Amino acid sequence: MTSLTVRLPKSALRLLGLLSSAAGLVLLALAVPKAAGTDWAAVRAHLGHISGPQVALLCALAAAALWSYTYVLSAALPGLTLRQALLVNCTSSAVSNLLPLGGGAGVAVTYAMTRRWGHPPRAVAVCVALTGVCNVAARLVLSAVGALLLAGTPVPGIGWAAAAGGVVLAVPVALAAGWPALRHRRRTPGTHRRAAPAGAPRRIALRARQLAVRLRDESRDLVRRSWARLVCGMGATLAAQGALFLACLQAAGSRTGTGEALAVFAASRLLTQIAVTPGGIGVTECAAAVALVALGGEPAAVASAMLLFATFTHLLEIPLGALTGALWLLRAGRRRPAPAPAAP
Repeated sequence: MTSLTVRLPKSALRLLGLLSSAAGLVLLALAVPKAAGTDWAAVRAHLGHISGPQVALLCALAAAALWSYTYVLSAALPGLTLRQALLVNCTSSAVSNLLPLGGGAGVAVTYAMTRRWGHPPRAVAVCVALTGVCNVAARLVLSAVGALLLAGTPVPGIGWAAAAGGVVLAVPVALAAGWPALRHRRRTPGTHRRAAPAGAPRRIALRARQLAVRLRDESRDLVRRSWARLVCGMGATLAAQGALFLACLQAAGSRTGTGEALAVFAASRLLTQIAVTPGGIGVTECAAAVALVALGGEPAAVASAMLLFATFTHLLEIPLGALTGALWLLRAGRRRPAPAPAAP
């Protein structure tokens, strides 16, 4: 009875992961062609005309995106080599691409791998927090810019998306303008924070606040030292993904304009954070297909391009991550554990 009770949550999580992954694949295989207004026969015809050199170019661009992100990881965790960052990136991405809300599982993989290499827990926590903020912020800003660029086009629903994008871009400007006044108010005598309740809750609140302050200070110091590498690495990653998006459209024979295609790519980046399916697979491609067809793209070519893009940015990362994870486990198993300290 006890063993069954323990296994049920694991079985439920595995079932949830399988159902979510299956939903993403169903969306990818069925909903993307339908969203583009075509069928699988036309999609297969377009995919069958892709040449070997085109596939090699897509592989090179996908590899460039993975490699570019290693600079973000190594900047967020000093002492992490680019080779180690590549192993972490591939392995954690594979886990995240398999599970709904897979970012948490990816964080666990990142923690296990970096701790095995000797990085302290607090440094890993700063790395996880900083890279998470960089990912969300970059995609949020890019999506806002893309939506604004598409304003006035026949893309369905772009009006409210452009309005939301304007708000997203205006909020940081307003905060930056009001930040000096806010800091002055916080330093003014007589503006006291409400005291925490006495007893154990007070001690817990104080410890949590001290930990948050330390993490904030360490993150701020790290950003001051490594902001250029973080920004350049994140920019290079998104640029490589954008080039891959264009290459998929070209390989599939879509005649969408380069500027319009890049705007659609930018506007769809925030959808990758949707947790209904792992990595937003299926949802992102459907939305991009609808937008590209509305902008004049040939339906079958657009659907083929979106399937190619999902394959190189999502599906192929799973076996690659399994390979890098197995390599890390093999190397970790060969290393002897550190000897225990002698008893006094």
